[in-house]
Formats: sequence, C-alpha cells, structure tokens
Amino acid sequence: MKIAITVEALRDRHFAGVQQYIHNLIHPLAECVDLDLTLIASSQPPRSLFPDQAGLIYHTPPMVFGSGLFSAVFAPPRGLSGFDLIHCPTVTAPFFFRPNAKVVMTVHDLVPLLFPEWQTRRRVLYFKYILKHRFRFVDRFIAVSHSTRRDLIHHFHIPEDKIDVIHEGVSGQFKPASASREAFILAVSTLEPRKNFKRIIEAFVSLRKKEKTRDRLVIVGKEGWLFDEIIRVPAAFQDDVVFTGYVSEAELIHLYQTARCFVYPSMYEGFGLPVLEAMACGCPVITSNTSSMPEVAGDAALLVDPCVVDDIEDAICRLTNDPALCAELSAKGIQRASGFSWRRTAQQTLDVYRKIVTEDDA
Repeated sequence: MKIAITVEALRDRHFAGVQQYIHNLIHPLAECVDLDLTLIASSQPPRSLFPDQAGLIYHTPPMVFGSGLFSAVFAPPRGLSGFDLIHCPTVTAPFFFRPNAKVVMTVHDLVPLLFPEWQTRRRVLYFKYILKHRFRFVDRFIAVSHSTRRDLIHHFHIPEDKIDVIHEGVSGQFKPASASREAFILAVSTLEPRKNFKRIIEAFVSLRKKEKTRDRLVIVGKEGWLFDEIIRVPAAFQDDVVFTGYVSEAELIHLYQTARCFVYPSMYEGFGLPVLEAMACGCPVITSNTSSMPEVAGDAALLVDPCVVDDIEDAICRLTNDPALCAELSAKGIQRASGFSWRRTAQQTLDVYRKIVTEDDA
C-alpha cells in the first residue's frame, strides 16, 4: 500500500498532544514492511523528527492574511493522486478537494465548536463553517475516544459505521521509578483556559490557607492562549507555586515519577494523554468526570467535577494526606495504563488502512 500522512503539525520537538499523536504514530507505521509510507511535511522541521524508512514531500504553503488555509485551495501538494490512501491526523489538510486516493482523517476533539469561549476566533470560525466541507471528502474517520465519536455523530451527523475509535497510547519510557515521592502536586498542560488552571490554583491556595497541605504546586507547560488571565497567584503563595515552562520528555517523566499526585481537572478533552502518562509512571491521578477522562482513567483515578473548586480541593487534600489511597491509585494506574500503547494505536490504524484499500479493490 502506498500511504501518505500529512505531518505539517510537526515543526519541532516541543510536542503538545496532537504532535505527540502524530510522532508516535508514524514511527511504528514506518516499520511495516508492506507499507510504502510518505510524509507530507512543512519545510521547517529537521529530518530527524521523521523515521528514516519514510519518504518525504516538503510542502510550504503560501500564507494569505496570516493563514495557510487558502493554500489548501490554490496551492496543495503535488502528486497526491499517486497514493492508495492519504491520512490526515488532524482536521486540517493541505488540500481542499477529494483526491483520487482514499482519505482517512483523525478527529481529536471538537472544542472550538462545543466551547468557543475557550478558543481563538479563527479556530471557532474554521470549525463552525469550514470543517463540514472538508468532512465531505473523508472516506473514514478515526476518533481518539468514544466521547469524540459521540460528538462527531451528534454535531456533524457522521454515520456511526464510518467512525473507528482508536485510543492514543503511551510510550515505554513512561514507567514507575524507585525514587520516592516528593512533597509537590503536579499539573501538566499548555497554559490555556480550558485546562482549568485557575481553579487548580484556587483549590491549592485554599488548602494552604487551611494548612491542610504543605506541598508545593508545580505547573508544567508552555504559555498558550490567554495564559496570563489564568495563572495569577496571590502574593503570599507565589513561592509555593512553581511554573517550569515547557520541559523535555525526560524531565516530564521524572516529575511524574516523583510527584505526590497529578491533578488534571480539564474542562473538556478529546482523550487526555497526560492522564495516561501519569498513570503509567505510577503517579496518583485526579481528573475530571466529563468528556473522555473517565474513559481513559477508568477506576484508577479520583474523578471530580471540574467546575467545582471544592471538589478539586477535597481530592488534592485526600491524596496529600492519605498514603494508602495514593498507593492504591498508583497500582491501579500502572495496570490501567498497561492496556494502552502507541504500537497498538499504529496497528489498529494500519487495520483501518487495509480495510479501506481492500474495500476499494473489491
């Protein structure tokens, strides 16, 4: 099979969730002997980001009004008709038409449509008015969770049998260590309103005022949209809240392995990869009872209402004061995470490719 995957989202090694998905998908796929894999990339990233076995097409879209959207109409990559299948691992694509090849598209979430107040105006307009036209040339969809699949069916009326649910994975580097847990609470994500840092900080400050914990709060992640409105810390507690910025994967793993607990009460997630990473490292997890988080965490985490600061506070209080509960959740989390792997994600994705191409040949 001649497969092309559009990987323009990979520009450097500062990976967020979608970039993690793409990077960890293409490497095991490139090892498949019956797959002739080509990646359609922007001209900026280093070659080392991509597997040696894959071919590369560099496509630099012209920017119009500060956006590459119009290039999908007027300047798509050349040679798209030479593939059996094209996989777009995000809801954007470098073309705006139905190519001769079959098209698979991965949908991670519909946040700009469901919660426009948490997104930039450009992304909201794209999801509201443009996305439905792009969906018309998609032959099959991959949703990263059943939650996202339900959203696709409800908001775009995609037939149920046209959507495959393939969960994301976690790499083997995320694993427990013998290092002892330290007195800090960990939160990891791009700093933006949807990730609920404002309530995390409020819950933490309330616990410190009541002297119910002596732990610090360590917040890891690069600055995102409206970050300065959500990370305000009262002057009296600024020494107790540490902002690390973006950290390397090795540093992140060490933090997961040594934190007392991990708090991730996001307002909405298509999957929630940090929950899985923390569990794989044996870090007790607090996460939301909404969207995909219960699907990922199962019974291996404390689930809270992300809109209620008291819920978040009570959960943090329990885990910073109850070693037995921490040990129980740590063991459950490790077991839960063992059922997810990027190799499994790649294999299930390959099965989708084969099914579509075989149907076409029939």
